[in-house]
Amino acid sequence: MFYHGFLKVATSSPKVSVGDPMANVDVMLRALQVAQDHQAGILVFPELSICGYTCQDLLFQEYLLQDVKTAIEHLLINNPFEGVCAVGAPISIHRNLYNCAIVIQKDKILGVIPKFYLPNDMEFYEERWFTRGYEIVKHYDEIEFLGRKVPFGSLIFDHHQSGISFGVEICQDLWVPSSPSQRLALNGADVILNLSTSNEVYLKSKTRKDLVRIQSLKLAAGYIYCSSGVYESTTDGVFGGHSLISQNGTLLAESDMFSREDLNVMFADLDISNIQFDRRRSSSFRQSAEDNMDYIKHIPFNLVENKHYKFEQTIDPTPFVPKNDLKDAFEEMMNIQMAGLAKRIEHTKLDKVLIGVSGGLDSTLALLLAAKTFDLLEIPRKNIMAYTIRGFGTSQRTNQNANQLMKVLGVTHHDIDLRESVLSHFETIGHDPKEIDITYENAQARERTNILMNLANKMNGLVLGTGNMSELALGWCTYNGDQMSMYAINAGIPKTLVKFMVKQFMCLQSEELTMNEEDAKLLQETLADVLDTPISPELIDTPQHTEEIIGKYEIHDFILYHMLNNGDTEDRIYLLMKEAFKDEFSEEKLLEYLQIFYRRFYSQQFKRSAMPDGPKVLDISLSPRTDWRMPSDADYRRRL
Repeated sequence: MFYHGFLKVATSSPKVSVGDPMANVDVMLRALQVAQDHQAGILVFPELSICGYTCQDLLFQEYLLQDVKTAIEHLLINNPFEGVCAVGAPISIHRNLYNCAIVIQKDKILGVIPKFYLPNDMEFYEERWFTRGYEIVKHYDEIEFLGRKVPFGSLIFDHHQSGISFGVEICQDLWVPSSPSQRLALNGADVILNLSTSNEVYLKSKTRKDLVRIQSLKLAAGYIYCSSGVYESTTDGVFGGHSLISQNGTLLAESDMFSREDLNVMFADLDISNIQFDRRRSSSFRQSAEDNMDYIKHIPFNLVENKHYKFEQTIDPTPFVPKNDLKDAFEEMMNIQMAGLAKRIEHTKLDKVLIGVSGGLDSTLALLLAAKTFDLLEIPRKNIMAYTIRGFGTSQRTNQNANQLMKVLGVTHHDIDLRESVLSHFETIGHDPKEIDITYENAQARERTNILMNLANKMNGLVLGTGNMSELALGWCTYNGDQMSMYAINAGIPKTLVKFMVKQFMCLQSEELTMNEEDAKLLQETLADVLDTPISPELIDTPQHTEEIIGKYEIHDFILYHMLNNGDTEDRIYLLMKEAFKDEFSEEKLLEYLQIFYRRFYSQQFKRSAMPDGPKVLDISLSPRTDWRMPSDADYRRRL
């Protein structure tokens, strides 16, 4: 049901026999068994699912209300589901009829929640039968139902062991400007259940999906929305069984529309830990919660921890990389980076940019972005001063790719051999050049930066940094070497996203690249080879593959995402790593990468604390001026 902060939830929009509660419960019991077999923790049925939403004036008939009670008793006696389910039913309270959600666990009714807001226009006229629940909840916190006292009104249901809490609203309650779910979320409900019957008209499903997704985003919550299906369709109304599960603005699952299956059960994994992390991190949510503190009765419920939890959705091994609308995603990120650089150029009134081009991924992307930015500002590309600064390990392949890039992009190219100056420096500091150590490597990185900085002063230009967020996370950069620049254009994107951006540049047409077709083709060929070249700092004259030293960037980016975006613990990240990479890496290798990441992340904060300006591209960043403020001397204690 739950494990390591994950909760399996479900919706069912089953076949309905309008006006026949016992037949409906028999179908619902089958859906409950399916949910039990899948070890779900919460199952949500549609609004008025016990009797059917479209009973209309049959709701006035005493026999129907009696049948509803008998059917609910039957459900309680025969319920196979260990988790919590929410069903919809009409309930009479002091001779008024209320459209209610009933929260059930096994043979116990945990609570009853009335619908606050009743639609009474267009094709809906619920006020003909029901009284809205907004007023009665101010006077009653329990009712008598089926011979027992039952909690009633605005309720929050808590499982203390897992820290999971949920609340309930019904259909129209979501659509009003101030919804009950807002009050529930601000008072502790991590998940909102919505029992609904929403009819289908042209484009309404799109609006509904946007509404559920945005509500989950605003509330920093999981939102489970279950609507009645095609068997409710009657007279002029058609229903499609549109069910949705969303979390923090991301749609996790969406049912097929107009399905004629009997049960229509849909599952998803809610990440409760992520919900709670987002709320802790968001000052505006905390302030709003403080401003809306209210007394809401809390009801305990039970969940079983499942150490053999099976995920419904695939765990994305490259969560930073867009999976849909690739061109739009690329253009938006490119425009963010270009806009940042353009502003810096305009503000400083400098029309020259200096960049070291190694033929690797990062400097390739930085050079492409610089070229596009100069086109935007209508500054000649010749004002981009690009340098191949060759050291002891520069390979022919990367050097050739660097030269090809600079040629087809039409920038000003200079070639510098820094080996003599580095050897001279070794003599100055008394370092034996035969000793291939960190001094040998970092002296080259710092000399490159020293050359670029001094040339920038000489030419009245800006040094454009090329390092990315993954390198900053791992500290895989030389302090006051490639760590430093006058504008770090790639600092807001991780390595996997650098690859994505370069791949998308390959897809651009010649007119988008502002070059002829022959040069565009040569550029694409060069970019393909850059993407295929093993990542290396090339500081020694033997093969030096970064990912053989510190591990795969794909895995480090996965860890970085879940640490920064979700606030995940090491053991939770390890669990997700094993699921995401189970077909590629052994558990031992994944654990090794995890420990490398955390050890380096903690020890290298001093480099991030001194990082230069650079555009924030994603919703997370390692800049000490925006998203990440960490003491440089924080201690790391291994927790796994």
